[in-house]
Amino acid sequence: MIPHGRPAMTEADIAEALGQDLKTWRRRDGENFRARVPVVNPGDRLRLYDRAQVTAYLAGRPLPAPPCEGPHPGDLLTDREAADALGIAHQTVRAYATTGYLPSGLELYGRRWWTRRDVDARRAAGDQRSTPRETAVRDLAAELAGPDNATPSAAELAARDQISTRTARRRIQAARQLGDEQTGTP
Repeated sequence: MIPHGRPAMTEADIAEALGQDLKTWRRRDGENFRARVPVVNPGDRLRLYDRAQVTAYLAGRPLPAPPCEGPHPGDLLTDREAADALGIAHQTVRAYATTGYLPSGLELYGRRWWTRRDVDARRAAGDQRSTPRETAVRDLAAELAGPDNATPSAAELAARDQISTRTARRRIQAARQLGDEQTGTP
């Protein structure tokens, strides 16, 4: 996470600011720097540092305290952090962004970031992509238990619900099983 209002720097940015090659900086100063300046994204492969703390360290001043205000809508989250907040896999976050179900995010430091605001809005909106399978099966089970007790064919159900015939067959079978469970029929 990159906290709102706190720009970050990579080790490459720090080496460039000092006019050094990245490998040289890592060999000469990297270990000492990492021991004194905390990363803003612990455990992540790409090390990001708070720009204010980096600037203070390079100037020989005491490091300013990191922000401790708690979550802010403008915080930038990685796909893994966004996935944790949404309760989904990190690959799904990228798929959501590709399909427009979640904003495409912001490209920084060679990765994609999403604002906490966008992630919270997605979570608050609920699942709006399609009718969940369970609801469709429940509705079909109620239809099968109706007064006329007519079962649509797989082809009719496929055309009506815009699903494949194979999915329609499975849905009919699941609806029949659900109806049997509700009525107590073995």
